Amino acid sequence: VDAKKIGIIIGPKGATLKGLEEATGCKLDVNAPSKDDSRATMASVTLTADKKEALVAAKKAIRELVSKGYATILQSENFGENYISVHPRYLNEIVGPSGQTIKALQTTLDVKITIPPTDWKPNTVQVGQVKMAKVGVAGSKEGIAQCKQAIQALMQYHHSEISHPGMIHQEVHVPSEFFHCIIGTRGSEIKHIKGNFKVQVYMPNEDSHTDNVLVVGKSNNVEKAIAYIQTLMDRDALQRETKYNDEFY
Repeated sequence: VDAKKIGIIIGPKGATLKGLEEATGCKLDVNAPSKDDSRATMASVTLTADKKEALVAAKKAIRELVSKGYATILQSENFGENYISVHPRYLNEIVGPSGQTIKALQTTLDVKITIPPTDWKPNTVQVGQVKMAKVGVAGSKEGIAQCKQAIQALMQYHHSEISHPGMIHQEVHVPSEFFHCIIGTRGSEIKHIKGNFKVQVYMPNEDSHTDNVLVVGKSNNVEKAIAYIQTLMDRDALQRETKYNDEFY
């Protein structure tokens, strides 16, 4: 197994390893490389049991721990597995900065979320239809349902009450001819809005659920940012009108 996954197999103070041995009836011996050996990438787990069924169960559990972060044999009867299909562009949204979003979802809802690998790369031209990523969600029936709802909210509005408590979103109708004044030269204006008002601003694209500009943040900050965006549009409209009048007359 990957040496980096040994900690998951052992668990806090060896609790996971002990649980596996009790649940499967199989003895597990972990042979991990030294922490000082930076070149070693693989470790081994030796399985010993009198019955073949015990070996099969232990091997399955270890593979689950390595690939999913949990083993079904160690879970309660109410435990289940499901998945939600998402565009690969939203995987980073689900994980969040330094893993904060996925940690909040897993801790609050007592679920395990598995992020699949993907070949999709942002800011590149994609040939053909993009393959959707299946994000695994495991836990209680209620936890899975709430987690899937939260992930849907993250994809649509870039926040959820569970992962971003206190955040709201508002849509702003911005005609496409005003996009340039919201974005600014080399993104200067939109960076100013984000930094000054402490909000996130999302311009509509082909995957957006809305054609409007989405502003996300604390309620007061969102209101101020929207007022500023309206000011930018009014100022741009006035400049166009003035230029037209000067040229006409």
